[in-house]
Amino acid sequence: MQFQEFRSAAECQWKNPNSDSVSVSGTSTSNKYRAPQAPVITSSSSDSDSEYIVPNDHVALVLLEDKGSSFYLQVPLTTIRALCLKPLKYLLYLGWCILSAEGVLSLERDDCDGIDTDEDAVGGEIYYYVPAAPLDLAQVVDLDVIKARTNTTSESSATRDDFRTVVEERDIRCVWTGSQFGDGLHIIPFNRGSEWFRLIVENRTSYDEDVETLTDINDIRNGVLANTAIHRAFHRHFLAILKTPNHILKTTDIPPRHNRTNLDSDVGYPPHRRYTLQWLKDPGLADTRMIPNNSDGTFKKATKKAKPSDLLLHYTYGAAAVRRWGRGTEILMKLATPPRPQVPVPAPAGPKRTIHGRDRKRSKGQSTGETGAGSSTAGPGTGGLVESEGQVAWDEDEVMLFFWGNSNVAKERHLKKVSENTKRLEQWRGGMA
Repeated sequence: MQFQEFRSAAECQWKNPNSDSVSVSGTSTSNKYRAPQAPVITSSSSDSDSEYIVPNDHVALVLLEDKGSSFYLQVPLTTIRALCLKPLKYLLYLGWCILSAEGVLSLERDDCDGIDTDEDAVGGEIYYYVPAAPLDLAQVVDLDVIKARTNTTSESSATRDDFRTVVEERDIRCVWTGSQFGDGLHIIPFNRGSEWFRLIVENRTSYDEDVETLTDINDIRNGVLANTAIHRAFHRHFLAILKTPNHILKTTDIPPRHNRTNLDSDVGYPPHRRYTLQWLKDPGLADTRMIPNNSDGTFKKATKKAKPSDLLLHYTYGAAAVRRWGRGTEILMKLATPPRPQVPVPAPAGPKRTIHGRDRKRSKGQSTGETGAGSSTAGPGTGGLVESEGQVAWDEDEVMLFFWGNSNVAKERHLKKVSENTKRLEQWRGGMA
């Protein structure tokens, strides 16, 4: 299966936002020159003419379009500005994390030059992440098969203690608060299992990071020592860990770190890199006093043990963004190969809400004010929605693996495996002749 491409691959060349090279097709168009408008996102509902207006205190980042419908993020501007000094560059980073493909940020779905990401974002605007090459979402990873084979066994006390011991030798104490009482936090949760873990590692371009031996979910690079409050908030995707520098962002593109007053002499901030704890959802004053936004991690001085994996941190940052701000995951479900069947689940009880002329009910996440990946018609501050006909939306990890499982790296691995299997089959046939 192949979805409608963003554009022809031959129509343009693009430039890396961190490169000095210039696009051959002209100068980038700046967002400040665009005529004012009322941006809208097309709903994926059955009403083809239904549209959703982006609120003025949010921006939309469209990641994929198919048959007039969009999978996109709707992000509060105040949150973006609290997390990054370059809001447009932050949107570019989110697109890169989620799609596992290089690209540019644009005001038009087919603009290959992109815009200047050093400028400020405009409230109510729609931005597009335009991949360098058209996305071909012919599935090479079957999510249902992977989920069926995923090890969901609960982590034993012995395993948990062993993992904590390993990361404690490197981190000594909670890397963001200095607390002696911490947990061994798995960046990719233990219950996702080793196969899911390996697919994440194998299907993403690693750039300069050596991930050849990153095969075990209990690898120290999949862990960090964190206090219990951070551990819980991390796996609920209230917060995420931003590693800089990365392929998009410099260390100076995000706010200065919150300096701890109780920094012990045996730990220090790693030179030339940051592991920054960021709140994607404001938990309230009490929590931010205990765990301030933009706190940088500290590690044992002069340790040679590997730090948390960049690749895994980018994955979880993208997953957190999808959980908090994702809209339109049902589009991805329709594009899956084979298509997902509808799951007959009862709609949750609660007050109804009418959007675009269709009745829907609040999900459990909505009733508690928790946001999540869900319907493209969800408004600001809402959570994932359960369709009235009983279709259950994907969670953020399924969304991420859907894209990462169709990356260029994944396709190259798939073609290599097919070629090797074909060669073995031909050898077997030759031996039978």
